[in-house]
Amino acid sequence: MSMLKLYRNMSEPVFMPELPEGFGYSLFDPAADVHAWCECLRGGRLIDDLPDEEAYKREILGFREIVPKRDIHFLDYNGEHIGTVTGFIWAGTTRGCLHQVGIRKDFQGRGLAKYLLPAALQALRGRGAAITELVTGENRPAAVRSYLAAGFRPVEYDYMMPERWQAFMKDWDIDSVDMVYEDGSFYKTLYKDKQERKIRFGVFGAGRGRTMMEYCAKADDSVLVAICDKNEKWLAECAEQFGDRIKTFTDFDEFIKEDMDCVILANYANEHAPFAIRAMRAGKHVFSEVLPVQTMKEAVELIETIEETGMEYMYGENCCYMPAPRKMRKLFRAGKFGSFEYGEGEYMHNCEVGWEKITYGDPAHWRNNMSAFYYCTHATGPIIHVSGLRPVKVSGFEAPFNARMGRMGAKAGAFGVEIITLENGAPVKCVQGVGPSKYSIWYSVYGSMGNMESARENAKNGAVKTLLMDCDEVEGSGDGKFSDTRTDDGLTEIAGDLGHMGSDYYMMYNVVRHLLGNKQADVIDIYEALDMFLPGMFAYFSALEGGKPMDIPDLRNREKRDKWRNDTRCTDPKVAGDMLLPSYSKGNPEIPEEIYAGLKEKFENPEK
Repeated sequence: MSMLKLYRNMSEPVFMPELPEGFGYSLFDPAADVHAWCECLRGGRLIDDLPDEEAYKREILGFREIVPKRDIHFLDYNGEHIGTVTGFIWAGTTRGCLHQVGIRKDFQGRGLAKYLLPAALQALRGRGAAITELVTGENRPAAVRSYLAAGFRPVEYDYMMPERWQAFMKDWDIDSVDMVYEDGSFYKTLYKDKQERKIRFGVFGAGRGRTMMEYCAKADDSVLVAICDKNEKWLAECAEQFGDRIKTFTDFDEFIKEDMDCVILANYANEHAPFAIRAMRAGKHVFSEVLPVQTMKEAVELIETIEETGMEYMYGENCCYMPAPRKMRKLFRAGKFGSFEYGEGEYMHNCEVGWEKITYGDPAHWRNNMSAFYYCTHATGPIIHVSGLRPVKVSGFEAPFNARMGRMGAKAGAFGVEIITLENGAPVKCVQGVGPSKYSIWYSVYGSMGNMESARENAKNGAVKTLLMDCDEVEGSGDGKFSDTRTDDGLTEIAGDLGHMGSDYYMMYNVVRHLLGNKQADVIDIYEALDMFLPGMFAYFSALEGGKPMDIPDLRNREKRDKWRNDTRCTDPKVAGDMLLPSYSKGNPEIPEEIYAGLKEKFENPEK
């Protein structure tokens, strides 16, 4: 069952209705009222069939903030307790909470909640609560109506909340209601019959871009209007799959003349920055797939284009939206793990099988010429996104070029290792590469109150869909218990397995929410994108100098940008000019021509 969260602003007065004859209020007597309290809650099936004492211990005494004789309120009729609500304030905050609201079964259906709730709300207001929260199930429409009538408002706290509320409003014939963010500030007014405008997308890259196109076809908040790619066969396939009304282009400049809100860049990873700049200068927002830039010069130009045009730039690091990292971020940002102390990220892929499908046997292909550190944000991204901290220093170490890389025609070391220092001094280790013997997508975070990690990929227990954690209730208490924690949320079922365990759907959903005005949508801006990418770039600079520690610049600071404005160091000869770096820190290995010829033949004739 999905849960709804509601808030009430306690600066608004609490209306205390005149009680009908025979009704009254009372407070809980621990010596006499446990059974009556349970009977009120069993009427609404809010507690199970535990003995009264066990239910009371679990639901009331399990909260250190609750003082029963002060916080448990009863609505009485002729001296009998017929309804109950508990109202308390979370320790160290001004946030109130309504807990265990119930009407005895033989008194349900009479609208008595309008008399019950004000007693607890008035008491909380008197104790200084600024906001009062409650959580209830979607299957309790009568209760939700009573909460709305008492001044509570829906909270945008999970995926699909506006859509879910609008569906309920239609079912329950509620015309409109204001929705708020988790900080209590106003988000927007929901209307039961309102259809939000759709975001119009164009996709550049008909290969990787397919899952983004599938999102547009599946969701009702966006529409695909144009596709651009140099591969005309792929364009024809997309037109057949998504409808021939969608315009197709082989010329990017003609493509961005189309009426669209946002361009999705799913082209070659080493070419995203220049196309992002062209799209924004044409008045289009940009959602860029991995990677953000190839050089520091591109980074400066991209940032300044965003500042000059005012267009939105969003980065598509899908590993941040995979189940375990997504839940890790939510828990960490909610303060469940205290302060960040250490993290690890791994994105290790044995890419030998199928390498020809993505490099075509072309020795000049960017993947064959990238360093072992280039494709780093799948490893670093989730750790940066969870912690919210900026990397300030890095040392890089490269595994040797091996026979596997030789057979692939890839010129770098098998993988790269970054040892990163974050702005709070916490160390992070990240590893990524295309030449290890086995796969590993894995993330681990240590905080001052515990640790959490995804399951290992070869553990056969869900891998990055599974989150394992051990967290103390209070820092230093040592009372945490190791657990396998659920990672599903309000979007899981809808997202399904659309691209990288559904993460592509989450990315697109958040991009659309952001463009529709949701300031809390989970998107990655250019500065966070660079916080994910620059550790890899500077780790390679470090590896070239034997692992020497390198400072990572903060390009948010305009005064620091000039130093990098003309820095074209990279492994791409088309971009680097006289600053060309070798793909391998010890010098590019010699790859026999027959390796590429064989891979090309395998690509062009896969049946042989």
